[in-house]
Amino acid sequence: MAMTEAQRLNRAKLTSFFENGCKTDRTLGFELEHVLLRKGSDAPVSYTETGGVHDVLEKLAPRYRSASYDGNDIVGLSRCREAITIEPAGQLEISAGPFERVSEVQKAYEAFRADLDPILDELGLYTPYVGYNPSAKAKDLQVIPKRRYECMTKFLGAQAYSALCMMRCTTSLQISIDYTDEQDAATKLRVAQKATPILALICDNVSVFETEPVEGHLARTGVWLGMWQDRVGTIPGSLDPTYGFADYADYIMTRQAILTPDENEESGWRYVADQTFDEIYADKEMSDSELEHALSMVWPDARLKNFVEIRPADALPPALAYAYTALIKSIFYSDDALRILDQELVGADEAGIVDAKRALMRDGYGATVYDKPATYWADLIVRLAEEGASTEDATYLGPLSSLVAARLTPAESHVLA
Repeated sequence: MAMTEAQRLNRAKLTSFFENGCKTDRTLGFELEHVLLRKGSDAPVSYTETGGVHDVLEKLAPRYRSASYDGNDIVGLSRCREAITIEPAGQLEISAGPFERVSEVQKAYEAFRADLDPILDELGLYTPYVGYNPSAKAKDLQVIPKRRYECMTKFLGAQAYSALCMMRCTTSLQISIDYTDEQDAATKLRVAQKATPILALICDNVSVFETEPVEGHLARTGVWLGMWQDRVGTIPGSLDPTYGFADYADYIMTRQAILTPDENEESGWRYVADQTFDEIYADKEMSDSELEHALSMVWPDARLKNFVEIRPADALPPALAYAYTALIKSIFYSDDALRILDQELVGADEAGIVDAKRALMRDGYGATVYDKPATYWADLIVRLAEEGASTEDATYLGPLSSLVAARLTPAESHVLA
């Protein structure tokens, strides 16, 4: 069926948005999610309970420039180059940047913790650095009172239980990087997705899943594989060297929207279920906020906004989080490292990425990935990062490099400790 004029216009606006993201900067965005638990009991913490997530945000609010609300419920805070938001079951996320140096990431995160930790102590809470809530099953966790998450639970939860696990229990570390032009963006998307299984192994930090000890590895990767794959995993067609901004715009517009902004609704959102963005906006030009919402409703291993967001890492403790940030920076901002990794991974395809994930989930560092030992790929990634690192960045890589050399994941090192 031929596209309408509005559908063509919306694709053009998305493509223009990506084109306007091209820049010569080499900055970093840093997002780290946290599970909140009760000290002593290790019980999960809900949004609404006394001394829960709502109270944490209210007590943090005076330290921030502005707060955002969903109705009367506080759901976010912001100040210069930093935002605090909450995920569906009250996971606390800091988004910081853009920064040019890993030391700036460290400074921002330490400032956040300096404000947060006394509040957690006062309320008897703490944040374990793990990639999955160790104290509850997803079905038993309360979803925060936010219309967006109510709609996502209704739609995605009906598709697969893994979607509830993803929304309510997972915590991750996401690093965003700049791109200079369309080709550079496509290359970084392609390499990041092919490298996703190995990056997930290096950052595997889940030892308890749905309250039971993990059997195998990469439990959070397993959660994503358990979902319908229409908006997660590898972006269809994106491993082709000819992939570009218009292709990603088409990917976005053909996804089922679940919900859309609607000022006529009391909540500000309208539940649209399986209608695609193309169908909803077949005769209407999308506003900037509607375009931004559409971009937020897909969660592939790496995704495109006006930057490239690299998503496979579990939430990590600070030293490892800074090390991973330095690793991503040192590879994806080194022309030589990026070229070498792109060449080494040239044979990986979409099916091969899924096979690699499943092999690593089963065998960890003992797996064969893309016809080579997993250790080969992990060593290569670390070596390229070390060779591409600045003097300052090299000082951050040590904790992660040591784990790879010992063939240990963060989860395994924590258990052994």
